Amino acid sequence: MVTKRLLVALTGATGVVGRGILDALVSAGHGVRPVARGEYDLTRPKMAEWLELEGVDALVHAAGVTEESARTEKAAIIAGEGLAALVARAKAQGVGRFVYISSAHVYGPLEGRIDETAPVDPRSDYARLHAQSEKVAAAAGLPCDVLRPCNVYGMPADLAHFERWALIPFGFPRAAAFDGRIVLKTPGLQTRNFVAAAGVGNSVAARLAEPPAAMRVRNVAGRDTLSVRDFAARVAGIAASILGSAPAIEAPPAGAPAPPALAYGSADGPWPGDLDGFLGAMVRACMRLKDDAGNGRTA
Repeated sequence: MVTKRLLVALTGATGVVGRGILDALVSAGHGVRPVARGEYDLTRPKMAEWLELEGVDALVHAAGVTEESARTEKAAIIAGEGLAALVARAKAQGVGRFVYISSAHVYGPLEGRIDETAPVDPRSDYARLHAQSEKVAAAAGLPCDVLRPCNVYGMPADLAHFERWALIPFGFPRAAAFDGRIVLKTPGLQTRNFVAAAGVGNSVAARLAEPPAAMRVRNVAGRDTLSVRDFAARVAGIAASILGSAPAIEAPPAGAPAPPALAYGSADGPWPGDLDGFLGAMVRACMRLKDDAGNGRTA
């Protein structure tokens, strides 16, 4: 139960994660003030001077680097100077606390038991940039919550302009609908935890219901943990019931034993989610997208 209604500024509100956060905050009784890219572009830190956050109680940042943007020249600005300017502006205008949406990939190889006590060991540019942003958040001088989800799923607002097909919760249903086959880049023996965007949102709302802390880290875990190969099989089974035949699954042969299975733990416990319902909705949406492309209706 909300003891105090907050006004929460939210970056990335139109993304999959951001929409889950927005819905959860509204359901919890908070007011949400989306921060559009036209108001503040993380690649242009000087824009922070004109960002108006008067009266805002908390800032939630869900517009950090993605796997795609991590490969761009401006990724370091997004993760460093751009974020620092945003949080400094928030603090200067009286915002009382900050929530940063990070990534489980800061832990390095997602193998074995990982809870909030596990050391940070980023191995990719994407992970290193999120780890950098966590340091920026910790040094900002605001009470700060850092949330680390693993693989987040949720329906995109505009599938025709969606760009994150490299992520398996989205790419596998698209491949099933468009190609009739799912091609794995690896043998697919590694395991991943899958959490609904609504779970991330609920975790944000839970943090804001707690007293502020100087620096608090929470994993955001879902109830579904599967190997990539098993996830592909799950997509194929759901697609078969929709398409009438099961997509083929193609993967390189396993040349080594499977890595230790991931057990992604959180002090909150796993958040519920309807993974099968999402996958079915994604397959159907991708079928419509394919039909639109065939009829020349894509933007």
